[in-house]
Amino acid sequence: MIYFLFYPIVFTVLRVMIRIYGRLRSSGEHNVPQTGGLIYCPNHTTDADPPTMFVTLPRRAWFIGKSELFETPVFGWFFHHFHAFPIKRDSADRAALRRAEDCLKRGEPIIIFPEGRCAQDGKLQRLQPGAAMLAMRAGVPIVPIGIQHANEMLPYAAKKPQFSKHPVTVKFGEPIHPSKFASLPRSQAIEEITRELGLALAALTDQAPPPVDAVRERRNKREKTFVEHSKTTDGAVAS
Repeated sequence: MIYFLFYPIVFTVLRVMIRIYGRLRSSGEHNVPQTGGLIYCPNHTTDADPPTMFVTLPRRAWFIGKSELFETPVFGWFFHHFHAFPIKRDSADRAALRRAEDCLKRGEPIIIFPEGRCAQDGKLQRLQPGAAMLAMRAGVPIVPIGIQHANEMLPYAAKKPQFSKHPVTVKFGEPIHPSKFASLPRSQAIEEITRELGLALAALTDQAPPPVDAVRERRNKREKTFVEHSKTTDGAVAS
């Protein structure tokens, strides 16, 4: 009830503020499926990203935020009543994952910041596999979202907004469908979805792709070496 009563007020106030301070622009909304569950996945550089998403998303979504936010007196109340629920970072929070999966299976969008935390330097960080895992389990697409210059409007750790030097831009990319990777083993499919998400975020934010997990990178190098060695051996045998 509180959500539906106060949503128009909060939406209007935040949208006006972000338009004034950030000259907000958005594009690519046609890439967002109009029905069914989906996972919005934006990059994350500032605390201004969640409110920017709140006023920009074509379809309302459930926000998943770090549990610490829900423990503060004012913001905790707000998050609990505005389509958000907590997750314990750097852990397998099964209760939060089950709740997210339930939302997706009901056809409701959720939003996950796949980096897991703000990037202080503005560069893409290593992506966590949670979004890809949920997409696989619920059979829903991931919509990558590139946010640029929001950290100029609210720099990292700043308490008050300032006028951004450049317009804050939000770009919605083409959906990543987990069915594309259905033929792969589950763990490999999750890795490939995460990798494709990283490439999409890099393209949408005009920067280099996020770092690859060191263990996965070593394994990929071993597989590449094995394939190349096999080709060389096969060629030698054939000759």
